[in-house]
Amino acid sequence: MSICIISKFMIKFILPIAVFIAAVYGISYYWTNSSSKGKKKIALGLIIALIIGISLTIFLIFH
Repeated sequence: MSICIISKFMIKFILPIAVFIAAVYGISYYWTNSSSKGKKKIALGLIIALIIGISLTIFLIFH
């Protein structure tokens, strides 16, 4: 496999999975250490990040 094919595979599949795992870890850490107002902000940010992440993953897969 050439470097180009490997890098495309990594960007399309491995990178979104790694970002998702890091986001879940970070959110769970901050969720346990925040107040109810902070939890509302985290939930709103999570919804926005989820929409952006799904859109970016779909774009990268079908591009």
